[in-house]
Amino acid sequence: MKLSPLLLGLVALLGASAAGAQTPCAIQGSGTSSTLQGSRATTSGVATADFTNSALQGFFLLDPACDTDPATSNALFVSTGSRRASAPVGHRVTVVGRVVEWFGMTALELESVTDNGAFPGVLEVASLDVPADAAAAAAYLEAREGMLVAPSRLRVVAATNHYGEAWTLPESAGIDRLFRGADDPRKLGLAAPAGWLPLDHGDRVSGTSGVLAFTYGAWKLLLPAGRTPNVEKSGLQPPARATGTGDPLTIAFWNVENLFDAADDPGKEDTVVAPGDYAAGLARRARQVASALGLPDLLAVAEAENLGVLQDLANQAELLAVGYRPVLVEGPDGRGIDVGALYNPARLELRSFEARQSCTGTDPGTGLACPSGAGFALFARPPLVVQLTVIATGERLALIVNHFKAQDASTTTDENLRAAQAEAVRLLAAELKAADPTLSVIVAGDLNDFEDSPTLAGLLAGGALVDLTARAAGGRAYTYAFDGLAQVLDYVLVDAALQGRVEEFVPVHSNVDFGAPAPGTDAVRASDHDAVLLRLRLR
Repeated sequence: MKLSPLLLGLVALLGASAAGAQTPCAIQGSGTSSTLQGSRATTSGVATADFTNSALQGFFLLDPACDTDPATSNALFVSTGSRRASAPVGHRVTVVGRVVEWFGMTALELESVTDNGAFPGVLEVASLDVPADAAAAAAYLEAREGMLVAPSRLRVVAATNHYGEAWTLPESAGIDRLFRGADDPRKLGLAAPAGWLPLDHGDRVSGTSGVLAFTYGAWKLLLPAGRTPNVEKSGLQPPARATGTGDPLTIAFWNVENLFDAADDPGKEDTVVAPGDYAAGLARRARQVASALGLPDLLAVAEAENLGVLQDLANQAELLAVGYRPVLVEGPDGRGIDVGALYNPARLELRSFEARQSCTGTDPGTGLACPSGAGFALFARPPLVVQLTVIATGERLALIVNHFKAQDASTTTDENLRAAQAEAVRLLAAELKAADPTLSVIVAGDLNDFEDSPTLAGLLAGGALVDLTARAAGGRAYTYAFDGLAQVLDYVLVDAALQGRVEEFVPVHSNVDFGAPAPGTDAVRASDHDAVLLRLRLR
């Protein structure tokens, strides 16, 4: 017998509802994902934290009498999405929704919520003591997903980033910083989604209690609104460097992070910044160029929107006396971010500048047509070649400023593209050197890859260029932090003939170790990258 479309729909609806009423712990189960995924379910519990008006868009509930199985969590995240239906914290609620894995966290996609009144009891806050063993830690955290927890005293190993997340370890672990390749299963993100928690590297945090969540591949402690922890500040201060004069020449590279102006550029997905925020951002960056970098003779930058924003930066009070002159060529990047440079005309004379695009027969992953109309562009942000003369000595310099393809979900495509970009820049440096063997070539930029990557290996192939990262003073180098792991993405490479004249190469830690400011507030941090600084003895 054939069923009518109406009956088929009813059968499907009944099947989708098969999970029926379930406790949060039954929905969670004892595995890393729910066996009820895709089913509709009804559950109830006490609302413990409401983040519906934050980027999280949801709330947490907990059933204090769920079960006695230590392998199952008694709590659940409810994703409200565009519904923005909140739940009164401290009230018992009944929720109907579909079981999903929300970025790796078991959740209900909300269909309806019913307020059943205030919960008369007191909810237990479980102590959190994550094992150091990776397998044991994974099981321990999974069994507490979504629950109210309170860790012991924490140490900040990576400052608050622009998402409002700091990264911590138990102070008892005795670890100051985590580096790429040496993660720790006890690492815990710390955030206040309903507010902002600006923490610097080394701060100590105690009195924290909140919801244990798994979002975007990492475990985090989310502090509910009004829950303020005790913070013992580390006293960390940004570095200060005296302004250099005469010998040596100072050259810096800095990804200034989204230096957009207040105008909307046609044809670009640029960020339009409020005039007051634009002025504040310029001031923060200028302070760092003056104080932390000591007014370098040559500053290469990435993520500048146009020539105008570099001129606005040069016009800031702290930099005005230098009379920096900007250099930038607009590129095809969809967001409108480009590489550029500022140079001190009292020390350097500009000879020429050009953007050097490369083209391929097949799309390398940029999706951009070659300017000539034949083939595809290799760079969304073409290398900028700036040729200068050192006024004091007559030495000719060629600076190649770069911002390679960022790392994202398409790992293999990205790696291949960066490798191709690296080969193009290596050949470009060789071309410049062949045309003028006395030319001093410097390659600088955010290469979006690591010291041991094929990207760096490609740039260094043949030995014509030397990576200065290993010469960084003060221990293991870093210029960026991702998910709490310090790493190097920003480089200065010099041609081999220059390495004997390098007096100093150092990452300048005036950003990564300081908490990102809450929107509309001021802070030390002006970018998510640290600058790197080279002092080169004059010839």
